[in-house]
Amino acid sequence: MNATKGTNRLILDDMRWYLMIFSSITLMLTVVYLAIGFIFDVTYTTQLFGPMYGGICAFAVAGIITLFPVAIGMGSTRIQFMKSFYIISIWMVVGTITILNIIYFIMHLLHKYGTLGVTFYQPGMLYSSEYHFFSYLWFDLMIGFLVLGLSIFSTVCWIRLGMRNFFVLFFGVSLIVTLVIVLSDLSMWVQWFTNVNLFALVTALGAIGGALLLSTYPMMKNAPLTMKGRKD
Repeated sequence: MNATKGTNRLILDDMRWYLMIFSSITLMLTVVYLAIGFIFDVTYTTQLFGPMYGGICAFAVAGIITLFPVAIGMGSTRIQFMKSFYIISIWMVVGTITILNIIYFIMHLLHKYGTLGVTFYQPGMLYSSEYHFFSYLWFDLMIGFLVLGLSIFSTVCWIRLGMRNFFVLFFGVSLIVTLVIVLSDLSMWVQWFTNVNLFALVTALGAIGGALLLSTYPMMKNAPLTMKGRKD
């Protein structure tokens, strides 16, 4: 097995574990929600996307931190690792969101034919209250890519800047965003949000996630194998 195949195998095995663990959590939550609905004969609204988005975030953060030095130690180059990690991360998002939407589809059928009183909320409901499998799938995919991009970008910034500098940057950006929200006229933003094409907006968010993902390439191609210390 050469270094390229070894790197792909290493990341792929890790992805499978995260996909299996968080899919299992989502399935168990589904069973619990269904049991509550059937046993107590109640009607309520809940969601299932939290654990799946959490799985994407966990894989992105833990993958970069733990697999990067291992892969380089096995003979992979930094560039090869990042290419493999990008491709497999995208498959992680596609696999996670596909499983999530298959569960949602089955729940929709149960709800449609009157055997289920539980309604599962999906981000796609902001676009249309009437169930559309592919539209809802697209919304979840774009949000999944945004979560992936934000998670990897934040982790790479943490690795390259060190904990102290990262939190200084994080709180600085948070302060600026908070001041903009507090000092600006929110009614203007609310009016803009109600008029904007949500399909285009969520697609733009997915593209931002992709841009954040690719922006980590120049930061990691010469990155050290260990993170900076707590005081850096």
